[in-house]
Amino acid sequence: MERKYDLYSHDFRTRTYETFAEMREHDPVLLQGGLDETPIWFVSRYDDAVTVLMDDETFVRDVALAVDEQDLAAFRAGLPESLDFVENHMLNKDGDDHRRLRRLVSKAFTPRMIGSLRPRVQEIADELLDAVEDRGEMELVDDFAFPLPITVIAELLGIPAADRDRFREWSSSIVTPAFEPEDVARFTALLDAFVAYLRDMFAERRANPRDDLTSALLQVEESGDTLSEQELYSMVVLLIVAGHETTVSLLGNAVLALLTHPAELERLAADPGLVPEAVEELIRYDGPVERALTRWAATDTTLGGKTMKRGEPVVVVLGAANRDRERFPAADTLDVTRPPEGRHLGFGRGSHFCLGAPLARLEAEVALTTLLRRLPGLRLVTPLEDLYWRPVPLFRSLAELRVAWG
Repeated sequence: MERKYDLYSHDFRTRTYETFAEMREHDPVLLQGGLDETPIWFVSRYDDAVTVLMDDETFVRDVALAVDEQDLAAFRAGLPESLDFVENHMLNKDGDDHRRLRRLVSKAFTPRMIGSLRPRVQEIADELLDAVEDRGEMELVDDFAFPLPITVIAELLGIPAADRDRFREWSSSIVTPAFEPEDVARFTALLDAFVAYLRDMFAERRANPRDDLTSALLQVEESGDTLSEQELYSMVVLLIVAGHETTVSLLGNAVLALLTHPAELERLAADPGLVPEAVEELIRYDGPVERALTRWAATDTTLGGKTMKRGEPVVVVLGAANRDRERFPAADTLDVTRPPEGRHLGFGRGSHFCLGAPLARLEAEVALTTLLRRLPGLRLVTPLEDLYWRPVPLFRSLAELRVAWG
């Protein structure tokens, strides 16, 4: 199906928000071809986005609730068997199934546990800057934005630090679309290796439980209910992928936004107490999750004057909704003191609101505060025209960002 708006190329990445503004004004609810030409409804205005995110009966995450068995079989045809051990998590469930999984995982992922991580997150941030401070420059993604959250989630789950680069490759394969035969073959091989690694790790934890999140998930129980084997694998994969991909992208985008808005950077450097508010504004302004995971219309419905048929995929463009001028005054302006009344959608909304939002906020607050405190004169080295974003439709994620200081 023909595309009216380019949402996938490098050119789009250089003018993302201009494209989103055109969509909001002229085609706020638009049916056009996705990456593989499958027709998808793209929703770009804030109010419409909230409608979709909040109505988890009409717009479901589990495609099986929106299509018949024949179409479901066609949808799943050719998918690797190991994918069942990766996708059987709460983000892909609805209703009672979703509530059950979220309740079980929440028992092992409590706000108190997240809050207790602050000293360790601070220690990691300082260790990373100790390694580069005297150099006077670094590549922010590889030297800081990636190792900080992957170290945190790896330590939470009890994964050896030496394996973090393997997890980066596995995670990247999961979030990067694969259509060509060689790409599908590589994806399948990486997925099989990921599942095999987890299988060995779970066996070891069952035999020798530790004080880590993996052991807690193995033991989690409520009224006799536990996570099944596939649910356990999928939940750990979700925690690894969501636990670092979003924060890597958030930190890269946030630092770029501040370095291209020096007045806002100076305000934060002068008053670090503004950082928590600034994190919310930075997520709104250029958030890490550009589009919500695909929903499917469970019944024929109307949105924005357009009729969606049962079984049609629907994508909420969070990045567009967060720049909606009807919701946010001066929406294209970065204002680190913006009042919090207009809630951004960077962590979603409704039943699928991000369980890891407190951890992402904590990591971003510590990371930005530490960067500003320890690296005075922080500045951009990479020319703006040379910036490159990873080809991952779900995330807005810089491939690299070179910075200097002093």
